[in-house]
Amino acid sequence: MNDAPKYTMGIELGVLDHLGLNLYSNIPAVLAEAVANAWDADATEVVIAIDRDEQTITILDNGHGMDLKDVNDKFLSVGYRRREEEPTKTKRERHVMGRKGIGKLSLFSIAERIEVHSLKTDGDGNPTGEPQALALEADAIRTSIEAKETYHPEALNPEIVKLARGTQLTLTGLKKHATAMTTKSLRVRLARRFSVIGPGSDFEVSIDGDAIGVKDRDYFGKIEYLWSVGDVGDAYNALATNGKRTSTIDGIVDAGKGWKVTGWVGTFDEQQSIEEENNALTVLAWGKLVQENLLSQIQEGGLYTKYLIGEIRADFLDLDEQEDITTSDRQRLKEEDDRFEALIAYVQGHILKPIGNNWRDWRRDDGMDKALQEPAVDEWYASLKPGAQKFAKQLFGRIGQMSKDDDDARRALYKHGILAFERLRFKESLDAVDRIEEAGDLELLNEFVAGFDDLEAAYYHQIVQGRLEVIRQFEKVVDTEKESVIQAHIFEHLWLLHPSWERASTNARIEESVTKEFDDINAKLSDEEKRGRIDIRYRTAAGKNIIIELKKYDRKITLGELTDQLKKYQNALKKVLKQFPEEPQDIETIAILGPPIQNATAEEVTRSLGGINARVILYDQLIKDTQQSYAEYLEANTQLSRISEVLDKLDRTE
Repeated sequence: MNDAPKYTMGIELGVLDHLGLNLYSNIPAVLAEAVANAWDADATEVVIAIDRDEQTITILDNGHGMDLKDVNDKFLSVGYRRREEEPTKTKRERHVMGRKGIGKLSLFSIAERIEVHSLKTDGDGNPTGEPQALALEADAIRTSIEAKETYHPEALNPEIVKLARGTQLTLTGLKKHATAMTTKSLRVRLARRFSVIGPGSDFEVSIDGDAIGVKDRDYFGKIEYLWSVGDVGDAYNALATNGKRTSTIDGIVDAGKGWKVTGWVGTFDEQQSIEEENNALTVLAWGKLVQENLLSQIQEGGLYTKYLIGEIRADFLDLDEQEDITTSDRQRLKEEDDRFEALIAYVQGHILKPIGNNWRDWRRDDGMDKALQEPAVDEWYASLKPGAQKFAKQLFGRIGQMSKDDDDARRALYKHGILAFERLRFKESLDAVDRIEEAGDLELLNEFVAGFDDLEAAYYHQIVQGRLEVIRQFEKVVDTEKESVIQAHIFEHLWLLHPSWERASTNARIEESVTKEFDDINAKLSDEEKRGRIDIRYRTAAGKNIIIELKKYDRKITLGELTDQLKKYQNALKKVLKQFPEEPQDIETIAILGPPIQNATAEEVTRSLGGINARVILYDQLIKDTQQSYAEYLEANTQLSRISEVLDKLDRTE
């Protein structure tokens, strides 16, 4: 009876220890190695099943399987030089992906135990050897490493193998991160590691009974612009179902050496459409990922790179007669290799540079097209001369790409853009006026003046509309809050009292003296008078001096009381103004009250206060009158400027 171990791992365990049993860092990379082995075994189907309750992962393929010799000499021979020992093309004319047989070690990155079942068959599906069943244990391997002994996997009863053909790997003792990723995410990431999964390559990979397909590479539907690289025809154009523009790029890297690439590069319409981890340019060789993100190796700062995604297949990186260019984790390329350097130079000069130029021009044109969908913008644009249209296209091409999901925000950008553009045009006209030398140039001056009136009207039109919106917000304020809201704005925004009064201004020296005089008066007020007042201020506007007193919203006062109080402040201001004879001496006094004056008719109040050039405004009436005065302005100004009409139409669209 032969008691020799049936299975033997053919590698120096010191080397295995050096490589480590945690070769890869993520589950998609681990499963990708199992899928690649199935491809090399000419499988047409790979079935991955994840049992999250039992914490197991099963990977089953219908490839040619393994006999005892294959298990020992190939599967357990880490470092087995596949491409030197066997043909690099399979019976199905597939170029093999495996190279050194290291990838299988990655399974220990997610599991403590790997059970292998396999049955080798011929081309007709007939068994050519006995079923193989064995188990590899990470702890046992570690023990053998410490004892410096050869590791022999456990031989299992072959009768447990129920396969008709192919190989089944069952992973147990899973580590915490092994099943943390959702099935959907796993499908997407596994799909993006291969370009050969699908009917086109007669290679189906499924997870939990659902085949992986183009739908799992879920970025194609979000691509706005697409560039096909190399001889790929319209294959990728058909996948980018929402693509607006396409182009092609020659895939010749080095004609003399026969190095070429195929693939595609796309850009998304918005950054929010692209997940950060997918903002990458991956590199594949023979249909399998070899570099996760080439962009990280390229110093390219263009804005378009933030929207970019792509896949480049470069089989010349993994030619059989050349040394291995990939690092030990099989996910990156050796940067010092001349093939890698050639690829980098090609991508920079022949892919990214033209894409950057195309992207800028296409975004500008599409942005302008989007802006012109607004009738008001289209009308304004058509009114421009060809030279001005050229620059407007640059500006609105950018605006048109902003705030895609917020029409109101985009229209606001259009309005500000039109005003900014017209202001720049006015500046250019002003520069032209400086060059007027002959009488015949007066036509240019007339055009300049008309343009200035147009722009001035547009700006004031926007100011008025803005003020009306502020007043509308005042209307929403409850009575108990009106006094504090009005106090916060009235003294610095005198247009609330009269449309012709712009921002308040003061002479600092006068204000200092007036404040001192007012403080003396305030100190002599009764407690009731103090409780009834919020504030009193001195301001100047439109060539006159203005006193504004703000009473509490619920303060009730008689005409006599109010008249006496206002006269005191007027006399104090007159006293101060005598010291500044060069300043305007006119004084207007305004008292803002909550309820009407007690025991007096409106005519009596007007007549009495008019004698001292004073008036009363009620809180509610202030809001109503201000709104009405501005609304009347807009209604009366029916001859809107060309620019104002455009802006007004945009406002009505919102």
